[in-house]
Amino acid sequence: MTTIALLPRDGIFCKDGRDWHTSASGRGHGLDWPWPSTVLGALRTAWGRRQEAKRGTTFGPEEWRTQTAAIQLGKTLVLRRPYGAAWAADHRVWPVPNDALWHEDVAEVHRIEPIEPTLPTLGRDDDEIRERLMRPMLDDRRKPLHPPRWWSNDDFTAWLAGRSVPARAREQTLVTTRRRQAHVGIRPEELTADEGILFSHDVVETLEPSAEWAIGVEVVLPDDDLPTSATLGSDARLVRVEPLPNMLFEPPTPVLEAFKTASRGLRIVAVTPMGFERGWLPDGLNPRDGTYQGTLPGFNREVILRAAFVSRPLHVSGWDMAAGAPKPTLRMVPPGTVYFFEATDSKPFSSAEVRSLWLAAIGSRIDAGFGRIVPGVWSPTRSHR
Repeated sequence: MTTIALLPRDGIFCKDGRDWHTSASGRGHGLDWPWPSTVLGALRTAWGRRQEAKRGTTFGPEEWRTQTAAIQLGKTLVLRRPYGAAWAADHRVWPVPNDALWHEDVAEVHRIEPIEPTLPTLGRDDDEIRERLMRPMLDDRRKPLHPPRWWSNDDFTAWLAGRSVPARAREQTLVTTRRRQAHVGIRPEELTADEGILFSHDVVETLEPSAEWAIGVEVVLPDDDLPTSATLGSDARLVRVEPLPNMLFEPPTPVLEAFKTASRGLRIVAVTPMGFERGWLPDGLNPRDGTYQGTLPGFNREVILRAAFVSRPLHVSGWDMAAGAPKPTLRMVPPGTVYFFEATDSKPFSSAEVRSLWLAAIGSRIDAGFGRIVPGVWSPTRSHR
């Protein structure tokens, strides 16, 4: 296992699944951050090109599959640091969880707690257990504000530990900016524009006046022979490759300490997209005694799902470079989704169990970096048992 950071030097463009001609202007729509599978493809390409150069030959499509089959992606991180700073845990950036809510002129972020249901949902009433799950309920009638996309490591860690988080001003929030880049083809014989090759797309900027964004990864390689530069995304934009300390993938001390005070509840936050066989419901949870029960990674006892704050699904697609064809489009649970659990034996969760859950993987395509979760404390208002 090798831990590295990928630092984009000219922004990021990772096209989503929409066609180039979904708008009259021929604009391509990009993701706000690369899928883990895109990062894995970039690493496979960088390692494979290095091997081609060493051997003085090129790989065919089938050779690419066999030569890079052992490369797997583990944990991934979003990073942002000041220029010239050595990597530290404070440089981690996290998706904002769905149980965090902002109100205008309120000094602190409101924590949405699940409560017992009083009315049925408006969806298909074909799952009695789902209908009995606890649900989010707002006790403040003020209109909520649009939440930020990213949280700093300090705010996210405090939230997982059950502490209050200040509602920072917009200019203090972490945000990536976008710019529009136009492409035009030139007819060489006429030196005029080729209207058939005229299009534009989004570019996510990763260099700020005082800081730079990066992608931290754990990757399994046949050897450590990675180049110091690689390409990433639809435009094959340059990224710098540099070593990353292992400690950035360790759980923060405040979260571990929060579980020393006997937390009977557990909240699980998705930090990468997650794919499950039954859509929103995590794999391994099955109907039993009127609830969803099952196990979590590293646990020797069963848990009960009490609530699920799940947003609209993501449609994750990609391109198979070896086959020269698109990959199947998958519906996945988005980052920021929050699941609430209690143990079947009603005992509190321990720091050791929390450590095993930090950036653990659940669901499908975990060898491509999907399905990563982090734990946080939760104090149930009333148990279903």
